[in-house]
Amino acid sequence: MSKFVPTILAALFLFGSTAAFAQIGEDTVEYDERVEAALQDADYEWEIDSDGDFRAVLEFTDDRSQVLFVNSKTSMLGQMEVREVWAVAATSKVGFSSEVMKRLLEASGSVKLGGWEINTMGDQDLAIFRAKISANTSASALKTVVRAVAITADEMEKELLGTDEL
Repeated sequence: MSKFVPTILAALFLFGSTAAFAQIGEDTVEYDERVEAALQDADYEWEIDSDGDFRAVLEFTDDRSQVLFVNSKTSMLGQMEVREVWAVAATSKVGFSSEVMKRLLEASGSVKLGGWEINTMGDQDLAIFRAKISANTSASALKTVVRAVAITADEMEKELLGTDEL
């Protein structure tokens, strides 16, 4: 469980709102309490970042790990509220080759949920595996999605980079 949980719970208790304070004197960080409850049930180590998103690091038995995010902010698709769970598998300052792009596209076709995309952040391109799920998904389903996203991204990181940096 995150080291921020006691502070978050105290803030929720004292202020009775959906916003939590990371530490006294810092800006308010708003986050989705549904994610917090689901992650607590899943027993993953996590923290809330400055955007209110949940950052988790999953450890695997082969001494590898993967950082992933569960967004607090949601969007609507018709009447369904959608949340994103995502992880970065590779970064590049010069863009990805056509071979890497083809590999990511092929890999998207073989997964049950989610897909690969390329996003630019700052001066880097990021290969991101992203799953979009119901914001009201059960703790059990969120645990499954978090693990699937982490494993998929970590396997691609190993294949493309041969490292364990992300």
